[in-house]
Amino acid sequence: MNAQPLADLLETLVNIPSETGSEARIAGFVSERLATASHGEVLASGHSRVWRGPRRGRPLVVLAGHLDTVPANGNGSARREDGKLFGVGSSDMKSGDAVLLRLIEEIDPRRLRYDLAVVFYDAEEGPARENGLGRLLREMPWLAEAALAVLLEPTDLRVELGCIGTLNAEIRVQGKAAHSARPWLGVNAVERAAPWLAEITRVPVTPVSVQGIEYRETLQVTTLQAGSARNVVPESLVANLNYRFPPDRTIAAAEERLRSFVPPEFEVAVIDRAPPGRVCLDDPAVTEFVRRFGLAVAGKQGWTDVARFTEAGIPAFNFGPGIPELAHQRDEYCPLANLEPAYRHLAAFLGEA
Repeated sequence: MNAQPLADLLETLVNIPSETGSEARIAGFVSERLATASHGEVLASGHSRVWRGPRRGRPLVVLAGHLDTVPANGNGSARREDGKLFGVGSSDMKSGDAVLLRLIEEIDPRRLRYDLAVVFYDAEEGPARENGLGRLLREMPWLAEAALAVLLEPTDLRVELGCIGTLNAEIRVQGKAAHSARPWLGVNAVERAAPWLAEITRVPVTPVSVQGIEYRETLQVTTLQAGSARNVVPESLVANLNYRFPPDRTIAAAEERLRSFVPPEFEVAVIDRAPPGRVCLDDPAVTEFVRRFGLAVAGKQGWTDVARFTEAGIPAFNFGPGIPELAHQRDEYCPLANLEPAYRHLAAFLGEA
C-alpha cells in the first residue's frame, strides 16, 4: 500500500466539516467512495453508512469508525508539516476512516479469511442516546453476529483494550436563602458544602489492573453552581461528579461506590451512565492480532464504542493511527507515518498480504 493516497484521503476528510449533527456532507462523500468499491453493498441509516461484503459463511469481522468531530477551534482546515497532518478530527478519528475507506477500495473480500463489514457512523461525540453505532446495532441485528470488532479510535498503533465506564451525578447541597446583610437568617449552601468539596477534590487517581492491563479510576468535580444573586445567601449548591471506573466494575457497583463518597444528607441524582468495555485479551482473535504484529498493549483510558460492541457480546478492541492524547486539542494532528502500518496490519490480519 502506497502511503500517499492515504495521506491525501485524510487531508480531504479533514477538510470536510463534520461537527456532530452536521455529518450529511461527509456521509455523502463516503457514499460516493463506497459506490466505486466492488463486491459489496452499501447500507444507509441517517448519516451513517455501512459497507457489507459478500457473506460466505466465514466468521464476520466488523471494522468501525465515527465520522463526526468536535467543533473546530481554529483548526478546521488541514495542513501538513514535518510529516504530520494537522486539523480537527485528524487523529479522532478521520485517520481511521481514511484507512477503512482504502481497505474497502483495495482488498478483494472474496480472498479474505473473514466475512467483512465496515461501519462509518455519526454522532459519536454527542449525547450517548443519539450515537449512530447504537442505532445501527438496533436496526441491523446481523452486526451482532460478528466474531470480532475493531474500532479505529486513536491509539498510536497500540492495541488498547476495553474502555473505562463513566457516571455523571449531580450532588445537591441544600441551604436556606436570606439577605446577605442578615446571613444568620439563612443557611449558606456553599459553606455547608465546603468541607466535602475540599475532601472530594483530593480523591487520588487510583490504578486498577484488569487481566494485567492498567486502568485509572478517577473522580472529579467538573461543574459547580451556586447562588442566585450577589446579595442573597445561596439556597443550594449543585456539583457534578464525573466518575471514571475500570472494566471490572458493573454500573451498579460503580454507582454504589460513587454514593459512598457523598454524605447521606446530600442529594445524589445519577444523570447519565455508560458501561465500561470488556477487556478481551483472552479472545483468540485478539491475541492473534497482538502477537502477529508484535504490538504494544494498553488499556483505553476513556470511553469508546468498544463498550457497545462488548455489551452486544462481540469481542472488540481499539486500534488506530491517531494519537489519543491529541483528541479534541487545538493542535490535533496525525503522524502520516502511522497510516500505512495501520492499513497493512488490518489487511494482513483479514487475509490480504
